[in-house]
Amino acid sequence: ELPRCHQSDTQCIINVSHTLVRQYARTGYAPASFPQVEPFLVRRLDISDGRSGSLSLKLSFADVNVEGLSSVKFDRAVGFDANPATSKFEMYGSFPKVALRGKYVADGRILILPIRGDGDADITLHNPKFSVKFKPGTQTRNGKTYLSVDKLKVLIEPQKMNIKLTNLFNGDKALGNNLNQFLNENWSDVWSELQPSIHVAIAEIMKSILSTLFKRFPYEDLFLEE
Repeated sequence: ELPRCHQSDTQCIINVSHTLVRQYARTGYAPASFPQVEPFLVRRLDISDGRSGSLSLKLSFADVNVEGLSSVKFDRAVGFDANPATSKFEMYGSFPKVALRGKYVADGRILILPIRGDGDADITLHNPKFSVKFKPGTQTRNGKTYLSVDKLKVLIEPQKMNIKLTNLFNGDKALGNNLNQFLNENWSDVWSELQPSIHVAIAEIMKSILSTLFKRFPYEDLFLEE
């Protein structure tokens, strides 16, 4: 009963993706294993960067609400051909804004200044562009092709990032305000340090969603019959 497309019809795939997100983002749709994505609750998200440099930071987030995913705009799709073993699977697009809000624990340093704190975190990515690429594994059961997500890569590039961490330095407002100001003034450097861990974390979330879908439905049933 959900809209579907012919294989390789990437414009239809973009249109249907928009329709599904707009219609079911806030409720999900259990019969098709489509999860609620607005807001999307992430129970735990660990971001760490141990490379030598001006920033060394470990952030642990709990009960994070990711908001803004329902406003996704898909610009381009590639592949989704009849033979999943040889097809590409790529999606490109953008969001007006993505916000991550939850509890955090921080441990690390910037330059020679130690960073300690636990409280509320609010991270906003402005106009982030993204790409998602995945390579499936395939197996045949009862004459149907079932996929597994063997490799999945996510890239996100925001135009700007805002960060607000409360209760830094045991509630010292002066130090906390200065650090938040430093993080926001140097957001590009902060993002370049943290993005590998963020990309891996988001890829794991998407991999889990796709794996649930692919376990339930054979590849052929996701498309209209030719």
